[in-house]
Amino acid sequence: MNYLFFSKRKISFLLICLLFSINIFAQFEELEDEIVDYQYWVDYNANYELENNFKVYGDTGWRIISPHLWTKYYVRPAISYNHLLNIKTRRPLKLEYHFGVGIFYTDFTNTSNHLEIRPFQGINIEWATFKQLHINHYIRLEEQFDYFNNSWDFGLRARYMFAGVYEWQNDNWETLNNFYIPFHIEFFLNFDETTGFNDLIRFTLGLGYIVNSEWKIEFSPSYHRRKIDIEDTFETNDIVFRLRVFHSLN
Repeated sequence: MNYLFFSKRKISFLLICLLFSINIFAQFEELEDEIVDYQYWVDYNANYELENNFKVYGDTGWRIISPHLWTKYYVRPAISYNHLLNIKTRRPLKLEYHFGVGIFYTDFTNTSNHLEIRPFQGINIEWATFKQLHINHYIRLEEQFDYFNNSWDFGLRARYMFAGVYEWQNDNWETLNNFYIPFHIEFFLNFDETTGFNDLIRFTLGLGYIVNSEWKIEFSPSYHRRKIDIEDTFETNDIVFRLRVFHSLN
């Protein structure tokens, strides 16, 4: 077997991922004097391609926090439309428009439960920088309608996510070709904060496996910084372990 099959690009990308991971864990080391929670998140993601570049998709799942203060259940159907931009670039640029609504129900152990209805509108630019590396810039606007303590509250926020997926492709080690590395950093801008959870920033670096043309699974540890306004206002640092299942229905 030829062990010298790693190209310079693969080595550079792996070093970037390593530095990204070191930076995330360095942030963890600085959290000794702050509130640190652990979350466990499982979700199922399905999509179905329609005609004329339309797609219906959505996800559903649950999240639980340790110590066990709450469990969150949600469903989020959506629709998207995509087309290639007529711009002269080395690689094609694909623009996607997203519209959907999320329904989130949080079951608290020691206070009133929380219901959130969250319509959203988003624009995503997908840019395949290299053959194996796909880059996305995703901007999303969300309107938050929260029901808590017998009253409704309204919030408005924007999200920007820089995301990428590195797909391993090498003829010398074909067993790795079904694996991929997802990563992203996401920033939240809360124009009008709600009573409840207000995200600030997220870092994610994971590992995925393509089972076949219909299924793939992904394990994505991440760091979340959030602001919580329920009985008191404070910020938390969440270490999240997320298992994702993707299903193409076509």
